[in-house]
Amino acid sequence: MSEKTFLIRNVAREFAEKYLKPVAKKIDEENRIPEDIINKAREMGFFALRVPEEYGGPGLSLQESVSVVEELAYASSALAIMSVVSGDMVAYPIMRYGTDEQKEKYLSLLGRGGIGAFALTEPCCGSDAAAIETRATREGDYYVITGQKIFITNAPYADFFLVAARTGRPEDRHRGVSLFILDKSPCIKISKMEMMGYRGSGTSTLYLEDCRVPTSNIIGRENEGFKKIMMALNEGRITTAATGLGIMRAAFDLAFEYSNQRKSMGKLLIDHQMVQYMLSEMATLIEASRLLIYEAARASDENRSDLPKLSSMAKLFTAKSGVDVVRMAMQILGGIGYSRDSDVERLYRDIKMIEIGDGTNEVQRMVIIRSLQGRIRLE
Repeated sequence: MSEKTFLIRNVAREFAEKYLKPVAKKIDEENRIPEDIINKAREMGFFALRVPEEYGGPGLSLQESVSVVEELAYASSALAIMSVVSGDMVAYPIMRYGTDEQKEKYLSLLGRGGIGAFALTEPCCGSDAAAIETRATREGDYYVITGQKIFITNAPYADFFLVAARTGRPEDRHRGVSLFILDKSPCIKISKMEMMGYRGSGTSTLYLEDCRVPTSNIIGRENEGFKKIMMALNEGRITTAATGLGIMRAAFDLAFEYSNQRKSMGKLLIDHQMVQYMLSEMATLIEASRLLIYEAARASDENRSDLPKLSSMAKLFTAKSGVDVVRMAMQILGGIGYSRDSDVERLYRDIKMIEIGDGTNEVQRMVIIRSLQGRIRLE
């Protein structure tokens, strides 16, 4: 770890310990992050991780971003995933593919503390992003977008949205998808959802009703948005995995501390061989996940051709390992861990999202095998 990354990580850790950890339970219960926490996160640049310094952001590499997200997730997965979406999945496509005007307007907005949301998933076709039905129709100097999006993180907090919409025929599938920047507007109706985990991150359904978007707000060319979306997902899967890593660490620490305090059958839990086995397994899975996540982040920073494969491997392995780690933590805590008064209960609900969001475990396996077959390449 470089000195810069070490310092950045420590700043995120101090923020999480001072501001997030004391209210993590409240965030989960109320499904809302307090405004003062959101504002402090804005000031720290957590919603603009990948935004270059020239636009007011911290200009972090993906490896540095991963270290921040991991620390935030250790205290609150809700704020961590908000950071992932706005600071990486929204910022990166604009940074890489946007026009100078788009960068100046929207990256600068993020750099000033604005929040972005990534609107891809639809009720019709969660894992089949090439089948989206939201339609963007060209009318002179505007596109008119109509449709529905679901499971959109950050939606109630967002100042603007990256929206995937169909500009070609349905049978064109991925060859008929474009990516637009849509400012917050009355044409966007937001319905907040009650989710099992990551509560507080603003997960919502969006109803887009004849939203008029200037043609200058399309990212790249018409019908060529799908590859840009996939590149955003390559990065997003790595940082999403980093939220899982933070959750795993938190669960392990709770289980380790409890096993050193609780006695059973005349001795501490940690002196029982089966508990030792579980803690050893947990620690190993955490370290293996960390190595794979940071290697995938390095592949992104170096623009390596194995990025899609490593990105999906990192997310798949962390998802599976994360569920196992938090399950073992709950097993060590027993009835206390199963109680709503326990942080492990919240972590258990949170970790499941890693197996579903940004592509399910099954989708990750598809990406991995296609990468091994040479069917997926970077642009």
